[in-house]
Amino acid sequence: MFRKILVCCSLVGLGFLISPLNAIKIEVTQGNIKPEPIAITLFTKASGSIDSISEDIAKIIENDLDSSGLFETIDKSGFIETAQSIAKNGVNIKNWSAINARFLVYGTIKDNVITFKLVDVVTNKELIKSEVSIDKKNIRTIAHIIADRIYKRVTNEEGYFNTKVVYVSTANNIPAKRTTKLMIVDQDGVNPIALTDGKELVISPRYSPDGRTIAYIAYNDNAKSALGRSAHVYLRTIGQNGRRKLLSDEIMNELIRKNGGSPINMTYAPRFSKNGQSVVLAIIVKGSSAIYRFDMTDNKLVQLTKHNKIDTSPCFSPDGSKIVFTSDRDGKEAIFIMNSDGSNQHKISGGDGKYSQPNWSPRGDLITFSKQKQGQFYIGVMKPDGSGERLITQGFLVEAPTWASNGRYVIYTSQTGYGQQSKLVLTDLTGRYNRLIKTPGDASAPTWSPTYKD
Repeated sequence: MFRKILVCCSLVGLGFLISPLNAIKIEVTQGNIKPEPIAITLFTKASGSIDSISEDIAKIIENDLDSSGLFETIDKSGFIETAQSIAKNGVNIKNWSAINARFLVYGTIKDNVITFKLVDVVTNKELIKSEVSIDKKNIRTIAHIIADRIYKRVTNEEGYFNTKVVYVSTANNIPAKRTTKLMIVDQDGVNPIALTDGKELVISPRYSPDGRTIAYIAYNDNAKSALGRSAHVYLRTIGQNGRRKLLSDEIMNELIRKNGGSPINMTYAPRFSKNGQSVVLAIIVKGSSAIYRFDMTDNKLVQLTKHNKIDTSPCFSPDGSKIVFTSDRDGKEAIFIMNSDGSNQHKISGGDGKYSQPNWSPRGDLITFSKQKQGQFYIGVMKPDGSGERLITQGFLVEAPTWASNGRYVIYTSQTGYGQQSKLVLTDLTGRYNRLIKTPGDASAPTWSPTYKD
């Protein structure tokens, strides 16, 4: 058991290092993480009483921290001190050492404000004293914010609990009867809400950098014109009705002309640049797809690669200077990188198998991808120069990885066999920690929001 404090938090062998200032070491040995025991008491009111709001908040915080794989919450039945006794007499740190707690969280609720403290039991040092205003209509958000602050103070990484996931829900996989909807859900699988009505085929949603907008592709096969039957990228603001097209009808009609008058198809919705002003997307013309960049400020579509091969699934680097994408120009699907203006196109993947769906980490240090090799599917990571490739999970079908905002976790689509529902699974960079994201029915093609700040 380790008791190292005030040293750097490191993830051995994964190129992950944070500042040593005031950080707690989360130690990894050959991919195994030792969760830190943390005690979370209920928050007391001024009278010393505890209400259902306090119980709900504490439970959500516990679930959040447990779900990270870095913490292990201690069952309250083992507490020597109660929240009421702490409110009356203060904390006796020996009572928390006795139950092997590494950290302790306790606090009060007064005038719709939670004041909570995080204490390092080993040193008896107060790591956090913080306040959060209570909105009784959204207790879950309050709890996620508290969990994020605890997570950040211990790991020196941004928390990811106050986030959302948008995914595609498919009903009836018979092609003629298939329906799809965009769904939004809290990162822990709670509160699923439909964003679309299922009247058209929707695929590959993407979050904007501010977490307010979803880009996705929709098809209307029953439309009469080539423009109507084309795949359109739509932008939908979360919490609002209506949507708008990314590409104007004028731009789409010019693409249709180049396509010999036939409707335009697309395989992946665009990914945004960090500033949200540009997107990259793949557009199919005459049977092959090329990468385009669309600048929303001047409504300009720029072609970056040629249409003689299949170039698809592009993604900006965090600084916007480069684009990673999939191409079969060398005979099989591989991962390539180019500058954001289309120059210096070069392959970075070098292993066996077919690579696809690259996604650049928010930290910029890794690219995650899907891989198919000898009948197996994998999710892996590599450095932007192609070195350090590691496969972190595999299965009958695993695909469409998307990063958490802190760059430690990935959500992907998993299917365990023919005819089985696809599900969303969370894993960390070691691949040793996995968690099913509970969703109603089939779920695929996730996109993960940034962490919403309080």
